[in-house]
Amino acid sequence: MTSILGKAQATAEQMAAYLLSKNPEPKINIPVLAFCRLFLYIGALEGVRGDALFAQSCKETGNFKFTGTVKADQNNYGGLGTTDQNTPGATFPDEATGILAQAQHAKGYDGTALNYACVDPRYELLVKYGKVGTAKHWEELGGTWAVPGYDTKKYASLEAANNAKASYGYSIIERLNEILAMPIGGKDKQEEEKAETPEENKLPLAGKKICIDAGHYGKYNRCPNNPAYYESVVMWKLHLLIKKYLEELGAVVILTRPNQSVDKALQERGMTAEDCDLFLSLHSNAVGSYMNELIDYVAVYHLTADTTTECDDISKEIAKVLAPAIADVMGTKQGYKILTRQAGNDRNSDGIMNDNYYGVLHGARTVETPGLILEHSFHTNSTTVAWLLDDDNLDRLARAEAQAIAEYFNNNTVTTAGVPYFIRVANVPEGDVLNIRKEPNANAAKTDELAYNNPNKFTIVAEQNGWGKLKSGIGWINLKYTVRV
Repeated sequence: MTSILGKAQATAEQMAAYLLSKNPEPKINIPVLAFCRLFLYIGALEGVRGDALFAQSCKETGNFKFTGTVKADQNNYGGLGTTDQNTPGATFPDEATGILAQAQHAKGYDGTALNYACVDPRYELLVKYGKVGTAKHWEELGGTWAVPGYDTKKYASLEAANNAKASYGYSIIERLNEILAMPIGGKDKQEEEKAETPEENKLPLAGKKICIDAGHYGKYNRCPNNPAYYESVVMWKLHLLIKKYLEELGAVVILTRPNQSVDKALQERGMTAEDCDLFLSLHSNAVGSYMNELIDYVAVYHLTADTTTECDDISKEIAKVLAPAIADVMGTKQGYKILTRQAGNDRNSDGIMNDNYYGVLHGARTVETPGLILEHSFHTNSTTVAWLLDDDNLDRLARAEAQAIAEYFNNNTVTTAGVPYFIRVANVPEGDVLNIRKEPNANAAKTDELAYNNPNKFTIVAEQNGWGKLKSGIGWINLKYTVRV
């Protein structure tokens, strides 16, 4: 039988080819190939076979035609919570969350602990009714995930259907085998690996994962003189638009809330960005509880300085790109400010007073993700409020922010002018280390480290975005923590 856990065997190209052969116009909002890659990526995060998840989704959605109870805009590809024809089941804020919930539900049946915070609204029912760990294989999901899980007109029992390999779980594997039988563009796997990168991989944000937080939930922070404006409502609309444009540029985007009515703790929202390349929390500012027509500027808050991680440096550099882009679109009278705010206490109890005042940024720093708070001017300014209430303006703003992020991540020119030269480790606190990374960014894999008191000279042969490439080829170091010799 086929284990629920494990590495996918099908490629995204095979999955896409299978789907398009069954339904040339699937009801999804992102390119088919990117959608299939998302199943493989999310499945791998929880250790669940992403190709089998996709096969299950093809069954549940009628190859993404959504002619049943669940509709396309629910992002519910596993029929979670759809217990009868009158119960549409769960709705998720985006494709990635819907797939993650489906993967976690499958993993619940296997019984292995989840890797990520649970977004599956039905997981607690698996626990309550003793279903955790009751099915290690996809073929065993008949009568569990789907009830009764077989054609009662053809078979007298689930056992009979299983013996005939005609139950719910077996139908998933039947589809999976069809996917695996799809040709891979006329090439074998070895040829495929040598092939040119598909167009989607050439998108400017391909391979990047970004977490967006709409700063408040429900109806929160109303404009003092315009009852139509709530900060929470407008920022929710804006973050969905930014998500749309980031995905068009190739990024995987996750959100901190499944819907606008859900409240979550500040630090928890920031920590949602674990393993992301960037965390954004969207807001509009206020001058007390009264109107002030004189104050009109964009404020972008970045992480406070911290020598133990590079995410604060990246945060500040992205702020330098985003802040002017937002101010330019909004036409704010005082332009923009790039700020940081340090907590008045030692929030993480490490003995160093360098923690972030804002809880969401403290959470992002905790998981070492570059984080920013974007204050889109002031909702105590009537001109700003009127501007933000215009949907066309929000669309322009979202496009500009997505493009600015892409601009930052694509500023990857490697400079070899002025190299080679020698450096030594410097500016690293006593007892600490300077990490060597596989690529020139703080989120890349660590390949080695240099002690704070390492006396040796090292040769830099290339520079990129403030990082230096070591001649040995072992990786890159942040030149902020070195001196030339």
